[in-house]
Amino acid sequence: MFLNSLSAGPSSDPAHDFWFQPAGMSGSTLSGSIVTADSAMRLSTVYKCIKVIAETIGMLPMHMYRAGFGESRDRVRDDPIARLLSTKPNDWQTPMQFRSMLEAHRSMRGNGYAEIIYGRSGTPEALVPLHPDRVTPEVGANGLPRYRVKDATGTNERVLVPGEILHLAGLSLDGYVGINPIQAEREAIGSAIAARDYGSRFWNNDARPPFWIKVPGSFKDNDQRSDFRSQWQAMYGGSNRGRPAVLDRDMSIQELGISNTDAQWIDSRKYSDVDLCGLWRVPPHKIGILDRATWGNIEQQNMEFVSDCLLPLAVSWEQTIARDLIIDENLFVEMLLEILLRGDTTTRYSAYGKGIQDGWLTRNEVRRLENRNPLAGLDEPLQPLNMTGAGAANLLPDAPRRPGRAAALLAASADRVVRKEVRILQAMSKQGASLPDAFADHARFVADVMAVSAETANAYLVATLQRAQILQDAGKLKSLEIQDWTTTQIAALLQLEG
Repeated sequence: MFLNSLSAGPSSDPAHDFWFQPAGMSGSTLSGSIVTADSAMRLSTVYKCIKVIAETIGMLPMHMYRAGFGESRDRVRDDPIARLLSTKPNDWQTPMQFRSMLEAHRSMRGNGYAEIIYGRSGTPEALVPLHPDRVTPEVGANGLPRYRVKDATGTNERVLVPGEILHLAGLSLDGYVGINPIQAEREAIGSAIAARDYGSRFWNNDARPPFWIKVPGSFKDNDQRSDFRSQWQAMYGGSNRGRPAVLDRDMSIQELGISNTDAQWIDSRKYSDVDLCGLWRVPPHKIGILDRATWGNIEQQNMEFVSDCLLPLAVSWEQTIARDLIIDENLFVEMLLEILLRGDTTTRYSAYGKGIQDGWLTRNEVRRLENRNPLAGLDEPLQPLNMTGAGAANLLPDAPRRPGRAAALLAASADRVVRKEVRILQAMSKQGASLPDAFADHARFVADVMAVSAETANAYLVATLQRAQILQDAGKLKSLEIQDWTTTQIAALLQLEG
C-alpha cells in the first residue's frame, strides 16, 4: 500500500508534505491533493471555521451547580472540579486556552483528550491535554474503552482507563471513537486545496496584463519593442498612473476581460468555501463570506449559529464532564450560551425592563448580568398590580413595611378608610337593617361605585372590618388570612366604635 502511494505521490518534490506523512496515511484525493488535519488547516476556510468554533466554546462561562429541592440550584465555587473548569485547568493554560485547544482537536480530528491528574486526597488537581495523534482508543474485554498514549518521542507508551482521561468525542459510529471530519470529507477539502493551489500558480506564473496595445505594422527588432514598453511604463506607470494616454500611428488599447475559465474557477472557490462551512455548520458570514448576509437576516443567522452549531457542542461538553469527572450525582455543569444571544443596548435594556415589570426577574439579577454590583433592596421581585388576582388577599398589606414618613402616611390613610366604612355599616344597622342585610347592601353599593365585581366588593369590606379588628385589638397594622366571615363575626365587628 505504501509503495502504491509512493508511485501516485509527488515524487519529484522532496519538500512536499507527502514525504512527511505517516506511512499508509497519505490522505490523497482524486484531485491529487494531500489532505490531513494539518494540511487542511492551511486552507483559510477550514482555519476560520475551526477558529470561530474553538474560540467561542473557549470563552463561554462554564459554571457548576448543585441541584436543590425541586427545580432549585445553587452555584458551586469551592469544588476542585469547578476550579479546574473555570479558573485553572493546569499550571500553564487558562480555561479558555484549554477548552479552545480540546475543541479544536475534536473539530479537526473527531476526538479531544485530556489526562486527569489526581492529588493525594484523591481529587482531580489538573487536566493535561493530550494530542489526538498520540492516543489510540481500544475496547477492552469488559466492553469499556481504554487508551494507549505515547509520549512526544513516540517510544514510550502507557494505558489510561476511564476515570483517568477526559474524552471529548465527536460524531461516532461505534460509540467509542469520533469520526475525523477532515478524513471523512477529504474529497471536498482536497478540491478546495486544488483550487487554491491553481490560483496560486496562476498569479505566480501565469498572470496576464490587464490590457494590450495594438500597433499597426511591426517593430524592427526586440530592442525597439522593449524601448516602447519602457517609455510607456515611464509615462503612465508608477506615480503617473491614471494620466491620459496619447496614442499615434493608429495604435489602440485592448482590455483583457475575465475568461469563462477564470469565472468558473472563482465560482468554484465560492462554492467550496460555503460547502466547507456546512461541514461544521458555521454560517458563512462568521468567516467573512457576506454574499447572502443582510441587515434583515444577520441576527437570525447568529441565532442559528448558537442553536445549530454551538449548542450540540456545549451539551457534549456538559455530559462528557459529568461522565468522566463528576462523581456526585447532585453536581452538574452548564455552559452559558446566553451571552451570545444578547442584543444591542436598547433591545437588552427593554427586555430587562419587561422581565422586571412582569416579576420574574429581579433588579439585582439584571445588575449581575450587566456586571454591576448588587444594591440593597433590589432582590425582591416586583408584582404588577394589573396582573394581581381578584380576592381579598390582594387587599391586605402583605408587602414589606415602608420605613419612615411614608409608612405613617399610609397607615393614617388606611385608618381613615376603615373608620368611614365602619361608621356606614353601624349607621345602616341602627336604622333597623339586619347585620347581614346591611353588609350585603353596602357591598352592592361599593361594587357599583367602584365598578368592581360583587366578590371584590365583599372582599374589600371583609378586609376593612378585619383591619378594624386589628386596630381595636392590637393597636398596630398586622396581616391576617382572609376567612369566610359569619354573621356572628360581622355582628361583633359592627359593635366597634369608630
